[in-house]
Amino acid sequence: MKALLLSVLLAGAITPGFAQGTAKPAPATPPAKAAPATTPAKAAPAKAAPAPAATGFVGNKDSKICHKADCKSVAKMKEANKASFASAADAQKAGYKACKSCKPF
Repeated sequence: MKALLLSVLLAGAITPGFAQGTAKPAPATPPAKAAPATTPAKAAPAKAAPAPAATGFVGNKDSKICHKADCKSVAKMKEANKASFASAADAQKAGYKACKSCKPF
């Protein structure tokens, strides 16, 4: 009997778990769903770009550091912390230090 089971197993007729009585039936695969009809995707609303500073220099009120208006640090700054300056000299007079990235003065 064992030889018969072994030969059947080697032939691939049944799974090893089935011979031991522990096999679980293979899960039934659900039928493939038809793809829903595609509708034209709505364009995502464009984010409004932050308005460039009216002046060429922006200072951070908390850190007392002055940046050029296009410095990457200005984009990260909270609006409440921004101070605008007409010139780098105005920022220096107000006690602001130069940004080490954009080097405004």
